[in-house]
Amino acid sequence: MEQVTTLLSVHLLKETRCDDLHPCNTPVEEEQDTRAHVVGELHDTERNYVNNLNFLLTRYQQTLKSPEYSAIIDASLVDDIFYQVPDIHTYHERFLEELKQRIESRDASNCVGDIFLQLVNDPGVLESYTSFTNNWKTAHEAAKAAAQAKPAFRHFLVARAREHHGKLDLKALLIKPVQRLPQYELLLKRLLKHTSREHPDHALLTEAIGVVQQLASRINAVEQEALQHEQQQLLLKELENIIEGLDGLVQPDRMFLRHDLVTMHPGLVTRKERCLFLFSDLLVITAIKRRSGTIRKGSSLPFTLLSSLEANKFKLFKFIPLDELDIARSRDESVKKLVRELETLQEDLQTLEHISKLTKTLRCPRGPMEDSVQDMITQVQKQLAERHGADSQLMELELTITTQEGMENLTFMFSSAEKRAMWEEAFNDAKHKLAMSADRRPPPEFVSALPIRKTRAGLQFTCATATLGLNAHNLKDVWVCNSDGYVGQVCVLSLQPDPTVACCNGVCNARILSIASIPAAPQPDSSDDDEDEEIPMDEDIRKRRSESLPPEMSSDDTDNQQPTMWLGTEDGFIHVYNCSDTIRIKKNKFKFQPGSPVHCIIHLDNRVFASLANGDIIVYRRDQSGGWNVADRQVISISTAAAPVTRMMAVAGKLWCAAMNTVRVLNTVSLQVEHSFVVGGENGRGVSCMVSAGHGVWVSVHNSAAVRLYHAATYECLCEVNVAPAVTKMLAGCDDIIRQHKAACLRVTSLLACKDLLWVGTSAGVIITVPLPHLAHNTHRVQAPLNMVGIPYGHTGHVRFLTSVELTPEPRTSRLKGHSRYSFKGRDHPHHQPGTAAPAKLLVISGGDGYEDFRSSGMSELAGRDDSTNHLLLWQV
Repeated sequence: MEQVTTLLSVHLLKETRCDDLHPCNTPVEEEQDTRAHVVGELHDTERNYVNNLNFLLTRYQQTLKSPEYSAIIDASLVDDIFYQVPDIHTYHERFLEELKQRIESRDASNCVGDIFLQLVNDPGVLESYTSFTNNWKTAHEAAKAAAQAKPAFRHFLVARAREHHGKLDLKALLIKPVQRLPQYELLLKRLLKHTSREHPDHALLTEAIGVVQQLASRINAVEQEALQHEQQQLLLKELENIIEGLDGLVQPDRMFLRHDLVTMHPGLVTRKERCLFLFSDLLVITAIKRRSGTIRKGSSLPFTLLSSLEANKFKLFKFIPLDELDIARSRDESVKKLVRELETLQEDLQTLEHISKLTKTLRCPRGPMEDSVQDMITQVQKQLAERHGADSQLMELELTITTQEGMENLTFMFSSAEKRAMWEEAFNDAKHKLAMSADRRPPPEFVSALPIRKTRAGLQFTCATATLGLNAHNLKDVWVCNSDGYVGQVCVLSLQPDPTVACCNGVCNARILSIASIPAAPQPDSSDDDEDEEIPMDEDIRKRRSESLPPEMSSDDTDNQQPTMWLGTEDGFIHVYNCSDTIRIKKNKFKFQPGSPVHCIIHLDNRVFASLANGDIIVYRRDQSGGWNVADRQVISISTAAAPVTRMMAVAGKLWCAAMNTVRVLNTVSLQVEHSFVVGGENGRGVSCMVSAGHGVWVSVHNSAAVRLYHAATYECLCEVNVAPAVTKMLAGCDDIIRQHKAACLRVTSLLACKDLLWVGTSAGVIITVPLPHLAHNTHRVQAPLNMVGIPYGHTGHVRFLTSVELTPEPRTSRLKGHSRYSFKGRDHPHHQPGTAAPAKLLVISGGDGYEDFRSSGMSELAGRDDSTNHLLLWQV
């Protein structure tokens, strides 16, 4: 192989040898000779490149993974350091062999452009080089850290560098693939320069140069994107360090967009300085205090950003996902009108000033005209002054937070109208990109299927929910209710170390119809930060409970500081447990009898609403010590026993109550029905499921496969989704009789909105996911079709419930103090306790009859064996 270049040169020289008495070479012959030398140089550099790659593989990677060297570095770390090197070596070894064959053929008309095109047009080459380039810095830092930590590995690297024929160390060898593509471009351009246009290789080389340039450009773009991502991650880390009380800001998909100093007016007189940190998915609001001292060194923040931030101290005030934020459009429309008026007046003023200049060029008498134009200029200037007097409206921004618990408006004053407009543009752009990115998120990851063995024949799941209280591992449990009509049983699902059923115990002699997790009594904020609003508090808030309470409810006030679980039963009782209680060894904390079967329980605005089978809704309030005064309850007659409220849902601070096919919207302040509407179609069928997500409420009715989306504020029906086609597709592998039976009686049995997805459980056991559309306060119709996707894992029978629980451990102290991301007027006051901006990892749980993998339905010998066993199916999102 080493003699290939020499052989080619000698061959060409023999063909062009001339007599000593005549000129040696013609221009054509000189060009052919130069081309031969460039091809030889290309071959030599390619051979050297392949040898270096081979050295990396044989003398580094393979040696380090051998048993002899396994103790000095972990095998997985070796794979990380030499990531993609084997694939790149394979591509270029094949390319080198083809190049050698072309040279050895000794044909001056041979081409090399075609084999270059074959190499660079291979999709695997682009993928390998892109992945290698992205991983190069990580590989270098990993090798450097391992060498510092392990002397044996450091000695190994020194020995291998000495062994290399060019004395190149690991870093110099790993940079070779990054440098190779630019070298190709230079060599190909030289080769093209000495290739005549008539040569068949000319067009191929021209095309190859273009492809190599594109390939290098794409790799550079990916490399630049990776560099920018790394810088963003460092920036997020710095901001997390600067903002006191904020954790979890560093996330792979999060970007910092801008920060602005604003003022808030929480009262008629008071004014508070705040800083808005806008991210791609989050708005963080902080309190500000001036910092004394110099700017600290060693920050990775840009100097301009560093100088503006390091002069202040920032303390977390609120953090709000952008999904729950909107700009108040009523105020926004008036501001836009004012902007348009200002722009029109500015244009009129410029036109009049131009007319005034032209008037002065007239040679005829122009006095009356000048006076008229000047009067008009004065009038327009006066109108502009009046509009600028209202300029504060242009600097003011009002945001609306919308969640299930309610709506809150936040008003900020910017330093100028321009900054306010720039912030709004950045906010709207981030919201749009966030909505578009929802469709590209990875599908739910199936975790496991847990069988729940029946202790009594006929036990079926009825409802489930996660606790608000934390267990010993600072995680939430999930309480799953089973009933057979005679006994009510609770199974506790524990998530640590892996999801497992901790216990299953009977709690009552009736069917459990409803369950709700109720937070602990709110605690006063003990923050001494004088930058924040002061909340009046009663120093003597701890008083004796009402003597009218049942004796079993009189416990120490510390009991009120724990979240509770409320279970509503068919025999008309509500059982209350502490979330941390072990049902196996403890009885309920207390129980009371509302007087009728309890269909639904909802906590909202520090009160508990319970809907009964007689058509009433019972409202329970706390007493002065924080306990529940169940004796002094309030009864709202919202429906009748013939059409009781069977479903309730907290929507934007209101309570949606479904009685048959009518939804009544209850104002939780006045406790009056302020609106009602009929869920259309389906011959008056009653509502079976409701779930809220932002500005939308999804509703299904009995014996129907359709789900309707209603606007939370306007109550308009925005769209309707029929899951029957998606379910039928998932049942394609089932037995014909089973498939026809399930399709004939198909209906929606449960709903869950979680992580930008609507989960729809059906009577066929199939679970369908639908991406949640982005809704604004003025959305009137969802035009784009919604993509329904069936999940391959489901139940043999009905999906009885769908629920979710956070998987991420969290500090117990923050929960016990009633920490929340944001506050609502008249409910909780602004907080300053540590919060995490990290998106929660959730476990979605489906409960139903049996377990089935629809990808292989009917094919397995085990099919049907566990049809009668209740199963919990778990997905991580």
